[in-house]
Order: sequence, then structure tokens, then C-alpha cells
Amino acid sequence: MGQPAAFLLGLAIAAAMPIGSTAAQDPAGYTAPFADTLATRVFPFLAMLEAAPGWAAAMQADLTLRAIAAARAARMPAADCTSAPRCLTDAWLWTEAEIAIVGERLGALATRPNLAAALVTGQMRPSGRFAAHSALDDAALVQRAWADVAAAMNRVIAVYGQGAEPRYPKIDAMIFDANSADFTAVLRAHGVATAALVHDEAPFFAATLDYATGLLRMNERMEAGSFRPLLSGENASAVAAVHSFDWTGHDHTALLVFGHGPEDAQSRTGVLAYIRMRIAAALFHRGLAPFIIVSGGNVHPNRTPFNEAIEMKRILVAEHGVPADRILIEPHARHTTTNTRNTARLLLAAGFPADRPALIVSDHQTIQYIGSPLLQERSLAEMGVQPGRIGPNPDPDSARFTLTFLPDPVAFHVEAADPLDP
Repeated sequence: MGQPAAFLLGLAIAAAMPIGSTAAQDPAGYTAPFADTLATRVFPFLAMLEAAPGWAAAMQADLTLRAIAAARAARMPAADCTSAPRCLTDAWLWTEAEIAIVGERLGALATRPNLAAALVTGQMRPSGRFAAHSALDDAALVQRAWADVAAAMNRVIAVYGQGAEPRYPKIDAMIFDANSADFTAVLRAHGVATAALVHDEAPFFAATLDYATGLLRMNERMEAGSFRPLLSGENASAVAAVHSFDWTGHDHTALLVFGHGPEDAQSRTGVLAYIRMRIAAALFHRGLAPFIIVSGGNVHPNRTPFNEAIEMKRILVAEHGVPADRILIEPHARHTTTNTRNTARLLLAAGFPADRPALIVSDHQTIQYIGSPLLQERSLAEMGVQPGRIGPNPDPDSARFTLTFLPDPVAFHVEAADPLDP
């Protein structure tokens, strides 16, 4: 049976990896049966639908899902449709009626005990990627996950195919003029190629998944898939050190340092990042925590080639004498909200002790914002979760620059509406 190339490659890579490998950034006790790629990171529910035993055959046998796929394929626009370029993308969007019908069918399939066990019990719940909806029953959870991922595909098409504004247009917008003749030609080529490359036997969502993922790549917005798998590569030696470390007598697990992006295209990191690193290095050498996690992606200025976490690690090693195997990078966060969420994920996935807090380290101004209700409210509004518990640090010598942070497993929830860092 034909499958989207991205997921076939992912499954092949996953099959070659040892079961229980620490390479993937998963909660304890769960190992994803697919590779950590751009498509699986942004749209994990679709990867799970393909990987869960029995689901591919059940979806292929479902007459309603097959009819939806056929109807969507039939409405794919001709290369000379009018009025271009909008007509070239509109046909790829999921309609509200389609989302509702598909949700009903997937929910019905999830009432079958074998399918629910394979997908929901075996994949969705232990992965943590749907933690914000964990109170739902199996069928409702599947329906909610489908509604979220359909909305996410639509959002990618709207922002990176039609020029709609993302939440942060200064750093996340599409790189093309959406109404230019050149981009219209690109959309024609992308649509024709996507429709031709997906086989008839592929899942009903395969063409739209490939179309949306292709738009991210064409816009050079592949941040979510970079530095994967996160616990290997740049982090391998530090993760090994965490696993072998004697935690006796250590009250805190790690110092969490959040990046500050510059607006100067030649600068590798922002001014405040240097101040935060100096504070963190001093606290590290005082022994407040045995590890440092630096957090920040390729953010400022727009489409910068410099990654905040990579640059901070380089500076901490070269300028402040922090051993490289005591620093973990979190290279995806684009905002303070996702700094906290992503470091929570890394603390939990890398095996840091769960019975003691980490310390968020920042300059004295930013630390007040991080500890304020404003950030908590923004986290819930933008990510749907509160990724950990932030509190004051009772140590009088470092309280001005630090806050305690206890990560919560709900941090693994994937915010599908943010394709650059879900």
C-alpha cells in the first residue's frame, strides 16, 4: 500500500533504532514508533494513525473516509484555475463539514477495543502529546486530536500558502509575496507534484499533510524538525552525564537560561543573553546546580542563521569555563512561554530527578516577568497548558536572579497551531 514518503522514511528509521532509545524526546515509559521529523513533530496524531496496528486497514476500509479522500482529490485545482493564486490553495483546506464527518468516523473506529488499544492506549495517552485533553474518553480524544490537526494543516496553508498573518508576523511570516506571479508559479508546481506523488491507497489525509509540510519547507520554516532527535547529537554527552550523575546533596537539577535574540543580523545572540549567561556561569561555579540548559531557537532577526541555544553553549564553554558535557541545548523555543515548556520537556525526557526543582536564571528585570501571573496567563492562552510550577527561590544570595521550576508532564502536549515550535 502506498504511503507518504515522509512517514515511510520515518518508520524505516524508527525500525532501525533500538527500543527504549534515549534519542527521542519522549516521556518516561513511551517510545514513539516513528522518527522525530518535521512532519511527525508538527502533526504527531497523523503519524500515530499510520503507525498504530490495524488503523491503516480500518481507514482504508471505511467507505466514508474513502469518499472524503476521493471528493478532495476531485476538487484539486487545475494549474490555470481562477482566480490564482488563492484558488490554488483553497481546495487543499479542510472544510468544517469534512472535519466533522472525519471526526465522527475516526471516533467510531476508536470505539473498537483493538483499535482503541493500539492508538489511544498504546500511543496517544502515553506520548503526552495530547495531555491537555487527557480527561476525554477514547473516542472523544481521537475526535479532538483530529479537529486540532485539521485546523493546524489549514493554518499552515493559510499562513505559508496564502499570506495570512501568524501570531508573530515579525519573525514567523511567509517569505514570499503571496500575490506575486513568481509565487503563483511555485504554488502551481507544488500542487501538481503533491497530487501526483500520493498513491490512491494512502491515508485520506496524506495529500494535505504533504502539501502543508511542503509549504513549510518552501518557506524555509523547518525549525520544528531541526536538531532531531534532541537527546542525541549535540546533547548526547550531557544526557549520558545526567544518567550517571550522583545527585546526592544537590537541591536543584539544572540552571535554565533563556535566550535573547538580537535585531542586528551579524550578531549571534542578544545583549541580555550575555548578562544571563554571566549570571548562570557564576551560579554554576558556585554549585547551585550541576547542569545548565540553554533555551532558544533561530528567532531574531527574522530567518537568522544563528541558533540561540547553540551560541549560548559555545559562549559558556569558551568564555565561562563550563564543561560542554554539563550543558544541554533546547534549540527550538521562540518565546518565553515555549522556553518554559520546552525546558520542562527536556528535563523530563533526559532523566533529571523529578523530586527537586530546576532554577530559571535571568536578569533581574526579566525574572520578574517570568514569575508574574502575566506569563502564566499567556502560557495557557498560547500553548493550552501550564508546563510547570514556578516559585520563588529562598536562597537570599541568588533569589534576585532565579526562580524555582518544577516541570509538569503536561508540557509534552503538542500545540499544533504553532508549526515552528509545536
